[in-house]
Amino acid sequence: MSVLLNEYEAMLNVGLGAEALTAYTAAFHAVRERREQAVTLWHLATVLPLVFHEVSRKAILTRNPENDIAQNEAIFNLNRRMRATFPRTMRSLNCAIAWGLLGIEDGTILVRPVRRRPSFSGESRNIISTAKKLGTWAGQLTAFEYFTVLGVELRR
Repeated sequence: MSVLLNEYEAMLNVGLGAEALTAYTAAFHAVRERREQAVTLWHLATVLPLVFHEVSRKAILTRNPENDIAQNEAIFNLNRRMRATFPRTMRSLNCAIAWGLLGIEDGTILVRPVRRRPSFSGESRNIISTAKKLGTWAGQLTAFEYFTVLGVELRR
């Protein structure tokens, strides 16, 4: 019997969150001609609210984010979800660093080489695939463009 994670269970899984942050960061850094040189904490704060939210995940997986993602801003309601999931994002980031998946050097978040990546199936695979697609897309944009298209309000 195949057990699928429901959205609530996925959000509670800091290990899956750590893998999603790692997949996003790796995809971001894999973009050859990046418009931004580094993944910021602001970038990472967008990942879990998008990849753990079924409607957002499906929109990202089934569309070309460069052209279509802006049409989904109302669905994403990202600012509220970023605030709500920020503690989970920080726990996932802490786990990713503690487990050697990610590192921070000179204020830059980097992917650490790992001998073998775990394989995922079902909804977990979709979450990781969405994180990769989102990271690739973010690497092609400036931070301003990325956050503007997602409707993120950067306040001080």
